[in-house]
Amino acid sequence: MQKNKVKQSQPSSDVISHVSLRSNAKINLALDVLGIEKIGKFRGYHLIQTIIQEITPQNTAGFVPDVIMIEAKKAKKNTIKVCTCRPQDQSEITIPPRENAAHKAAELMLKFAKSKYSIKITIQKNIPLSSGLGGGASNAAAVIKGLNHMLKSNLSTQKTRELAKQISMDTPFFITGGIALAEHFGEIITPLPPVKGLAFVVTTPEIRPLTNKTKSQYAKINLKKCGQNIGKTTALLHAIKTSDPLAIHPLLHNDFETLLKSSLSKNHHLSGAGPSYFILA
Repeated sequence: MQKNKVKQSQPSSDVISHVSLRSNAKINLALDVLGIEKIGKFRGYHLIQTIIQEITPQNTAGFVPDVIMIEAKKAKKNTIKVCTCRPQDQSEITIPPRENAAHKAAELMLKFAKSKYSIKITIQKNIPLSSGLGGGASNAAAVIKGLNHMLKSNLSTQKTRELAKQISMDTPFFITGGIALAEHFGEIITPLPPVKGLAFVVTTPEIRPLTNKTKSQYAKINLKKCGQNIGKTTALLHAIKTSDPLAIHPLLHNDFETLLKSSLSKNHHLSGAGPSYFILA
C-alpha cells in the first residue's frame, strides 16, 4: 500500500517551508465494544478492540483523499490559521479553532518548536464529515507528521502517537496508517502486515454533519448485545497475518450494527459508528 509522503515544495520569500500531504480515510474490518472504563480521567469511555484498514485511491474505487497544505514562517509569536478551500473557485473559509482537529494538532506540535512560527493550514476537504471514515482524525495526523518534518522536531512514531491520542482515539492509527489492531479506547496501535488483493467499495449516505456524533452513538450502545464476535476478530487477525483474503470476507463485523433499525445488505458493514458502509470488492 502506498504510504503518505511529505512533499517539499519551493518556499516563497517569506515562507520558510511549504508541504502538501494526502490525508486518507479508514474503515473498520472488525469493531468489538467490550465495556466501559469506570475509573480515572477516562471514566465513561468505551473499551474496544478494532481492526482498522486505511483506504486510499489505490484500494478503494472512486475514493478521493483530503489534501492538507501547510505553510510555516518564523514570527514573533505562534499563530495558527486553518482554512478549507473549494477547488472549483479556490475560495477559502476560515475554520474556528474549537471546530477543527488540525488546529489542535498544530498547537501540540508548536510546543516542540525551537522558534516561533506562523502556521497556515489549508484543507481541501473530500472525505465527508461525520461519515465514520475518520477524516478529521486523518487530517490531524497529517498535520502532526507534516510539522514534525517542517519544524525539524524529530519526534519518534511513539511520541507522535502519544500526541495524537490527545486529539481523538482514531488519530494515532493515522500516524502510520496501513492496517492495524487498535485496542483500549482505540489509541493502542499494533501494525499488521498488508494483505495483497484487498479492495473495497465504500458508500456514504447523504448526511448532515453532527457535533460529537460518535460519542452520541456510543451512548446508545447496549453492551449486552456487544462483544459477541470476539472469536471472529481472533480469526480475522490470523487471516490477515497469513495473508488469506478469502478467509477475511465472512469475519467482518461491527458492534455498531446492533443499533441499525434494519440490517445492511449481505456482506456490507458499517465503518466506525457509520453511516458509511463498505463491501469487499
